[in-house]
Amino acid sequence: MLGLEAVGIDVIAGCVAGAIIARGHRVTLARRRQRMARHPAPTFVFADLVGYTSLTEKSGDQAAADVAREFRRAMLVLSREHGAWHVKSMGDGAMIWVPDAGSAVRLAERMLTEVGSRPDLLPVRVGAHTGPAVMRDGDWYGSAVNVAARLADVAGPNEAVVSDATQSIADDRAQGVLCCRDEVGLRGVARPIVVWRMAPGPSRSEQRGATSRRRRGHDVASAGTRTRRRFALPGTSD
Repeated sequence: MLGLEAVGIDVIAGCVAGAIIARGHRVTLARRRQRMARHPAPTFVFADLVGYTSLTEKSGDQAAADVAREFRRAMLVLSREHGAWHVKSMGDGAMIWVPDAGSAVRLAERMLTEVGSRPDLLPVRVGAHTGPAVMRDGDWYGSAVNVAARLADVAGPNEAVVSDATQSIADDRAQGVLCCRDEVGLRGVARPIVVWRMAPGPSRSEQRGATSRRRRGHDVASAGTRTRRRFALPGTSD
């Protein structure tokens, strides 16, 4: 009898402890959402898997579901590591709230290099835009959200398209991975917007360094040719 009473007490204690922990999680989540809602201009990042529909047709629903689940898990991990909030997953897509533009650019870079290159997943395309938005029941609404989603639509496989609004307030390190300034027209947006593109590979500073080295090499070679021609003997050529 005493044994049963002890077991009953343990069960009740466990239920109480679980209820306290769950309440703590709810309070923490509510406070975080309040802080997010007060943010004047967060950055929204959208990521989509390229070729998901074809994968479903080719490999079946189960294989596609496994890919979508692993993609969601990878997005959750990357979001936490960059202080971001994984708002929701939509099958082959994800929407992420990021507190600052620099972290959003770095998150997009890792999506391309660490997710888009994985053999068990698919190439990814990413869009990012900064601006005010409205939060309702944990989801986000507004022009900034729409633009970020449209930018993901115009990105190529394993490419990120970042708005000028995001690029202009990102830190130097984040700006260094962006290149190829462009203008794009977006569905539902009246005017073209300025964007910056990013793809896996050398950063913009590395690309500039390589270009500078090529130019210096070309100048040295040209100077050597001119020197040889200047001192060439009559009747000879180089």
